[in-house]
This record gives sequence, C-alpha cells and structure tokens, in this order.
Amino acid sequence: MNASFCRHIIIAVFCLVMAAPATAASSTPASYNEELTGKLHAFGVQLAESYNRTVNGSKARKTIQKNTDGTYTAIYHEIDLDSITASFKESSDPKGPVKYIGILTYAEVKHVSTAPTRAEAEKGPFTASRSTTTELVKYIRGRWTY
Repeated sequence: MNASFCRHIIIAVFCLVMAAPATAASSTPASYNEELTGKLHAFGVQLAESYNRTVNGSKARKTIQKNTDGTYTAIYHEIDLDSITASFKESSDPKGPVKYIGILTYAEVKHVSTAPTRAEAEKGPFTASRSTTTELVKYIRGRWTY
C-alpha cells in the first residue's frame, strides 16, 4: 500500500468514528446513563439561561444601530430553551480526568427589527431566524463543566 492510500483510510476511519451517533456508553447501566443525560440537559439549560440574561446582544441588552438611510435596526440573540438536546460519549482516554464528553445542541434565535426611530426599532415587531449550534462539554469529578 502506498502512503496516500493509507492516509485516506486513516481519514475515512476518523470520519466514521466522529460521525457515529452520540449515545451514552453501553458499559454503564441505563439508569446511570439517564441520570447523566438529565444532569447534562439541566446543565445546558442553566448555561442557556445565563447566556440569555447576561450576554451583550441579549433581549435586555439589544444592539441598536443607525442605518445609512436614517432608520434604526435593533438586534438581539437568545437560545431557545425548548430546543436543547443532550447526549454524551465516553472519553477516548479512560485514564484521563475527563470521563465523558457531553454534546449539547440548541437553536440560537436572532431577532431583528428595523424602524424609523430608535424607540420603535427597540420595541419591535421582530423577525426571527434560527441557527443550530453544538457545544461540547466535559464530565470531570462527578459534574458537567464548560
């Protein structure tokens, strides 16, 4: 086999491993997997709530800009709490400090309003567009961390 062919095989195997569904490890009891998934979901909701409250560009801290035509555009982002899904896999290094890798997927919603005045733009109505985001978190010393 030539080196190029071996490289392609290695890349293909890596892609297959990374594309495998994110499910809990089968070597642990189902109730433990459900408990960890529940804690991961709760951790994801906690992160999203914090983001929605505190980030610049949130609903409470809208970004407002004046456009070249004299109108104003107000923009804010928020994470849809109902869209959060959670799953996990065992870490590839069983002797390392990270026992599991958590996968949090959620929809981030961008709200935009354009109006003749700053106050009207800030008031709305807003049009929404959604994008999906995936975050990886780790399970260390009995808890999920970002």
